[in-house]
Amino acid sequence: MKQLTSLLLLVLALETFANDGVYYTSGNFLVPVKETDVSVKKEILEIKLCKDGYAEVCVDYTLYNNKEGKTVTMAFEAAAPYEAWAPFSREGKHPFIQDFIVLFNGQKLAYRNAIIASQNDRRTDFTPLDLTKWKGYGEVADSLIPMDNILIDPSLPDSFYTFAYAYYFNAPFSKGENTIRHTYRYKMSYGVGRKFEVPYALYPATRWANGKVDDFTLRITSDDTRAILLPNSLFLGTPFKHSRGESHTYQLQHDYGECLFAELMKGDTLEWCCKDFAPHDGMCIRSGTEMRKGVREYATEGKVVVTDDGWEGYYLADSGDNYFAETQEYCLVPKAKARVELREAEKGQGFVFLRSNIQKANVRQGPSKQSAVLFTLDNPEDEMPVGYPCLGVEYNKSEYNAWYKVSVSGKTGYISSRIAVWDSLNL
Repeated sequence: MKQLTSLLLLVLALETFANDGVYYTSGNFLVPVKETDVSVKKEILEIKLCKDGYAEVCVDYTLYNNKEGKTVTMAFEAAAPYEAWAPFSREGKHPFIQDFIVLFNGQKLAYRNAIIASQNDRRTDFTPLDLTKWKGYGEVADSLIPMDNILIDPSLPDSFYTFAYAYYFNAPFSKGENTIRHTYRYKMSYGVGRKFEVPYALYPATRWANGKVDDFTLRITSDDTRAILLPNSLFLGTPFKHSRGESHTYQLQHDYGECLFAELMKGDTLEWCCKDFAPHDGMCIRSGTEMRKGVREYATEGKVVVTDDGWEGYYLADSGDNYFAETQEYCLVPKAKARVELREAEKGQGFVFLRSNIQKANVRQGPSKQSAVLFTLDNPEDEMPVGYPCLGVEYNKSEYNAWYKVSVSGKTGYISSRIAVWDSLNL
């Protein structure tokens, strides 16, 4: 029963969202409901990552109508949320899309909404569903809805659709060039290890008459400092340009495959241009925090880069002949003069830090909350955290807890993992 839309499968790689994230919706290319003689000469796609958890999208299209003036019904497909458990909207307005505006040749167009079935062949049928028999989350018992992105017919067992919200408008094309400016905001998705994800469907561009975009530009900005990742599959061959220079973008090979890594500060722009752009996939802008190999909840191992002269930094990925590393800043370290080490708490490596919300912590004689307190550590809120050398880890099965063995001013004791975290470096 758990069918997924092609948009989710191919844009989001949604299997990573099964139990550890929330998907709100994807951005999407405007498409004609039926094949037309209109081609896409130019597209400028601008995506702004906002501090309020939304992505702002502004798309400028230049389209060419090769025949006489005519009206073309166009549509925007917004996939239903997944694991967000927002009540089903019968009006067809997506619960996580705001400020949807279309300007055609400078004039604002009215639009209408509907619910459509999402297809697995990327050729979405924009025919509205008959909602007299279909019901969604919030309209039937929760036990009948295995996922919140489906509709069911309560009268028929195992009868359901994965669905999407559709926005329709009629575009009065003149012969020759026509322009569209499409703007909206949508909620950024998130998951474990990913503070945000911004999926965007690019392949619908191939549904227009020329099957491509003659001149395509992608621009990514942010209203706050953040690091981002972009899968590399769509962006081979032509490098990105960063408004602060190439040193702030990196092509990486890591556990998640090839990707582009970029640092964005307020006012920065990351830009990619391509002629004859015919995408066969989507893209997803992800938070760069998933690269971090240092402090993580209950982490007990991490890789570090060590140079021949003793410098150390967190290993994040490979980048050609270099290691991509982090200390206070991101940097490239030549492989010829460095090595990567795996450090493990169980082997008595790394450091232990008190959690930021802990003001005082007991260091005990043994790995148990019943063990005698040797001394108490202070953890002042406004001071830099102190790292204590880790001497190993012991697990107390009766308490369902791990205890770090630490060295504090020449004394040895144990700190509970419930009030402390481990890190591979003392930075």
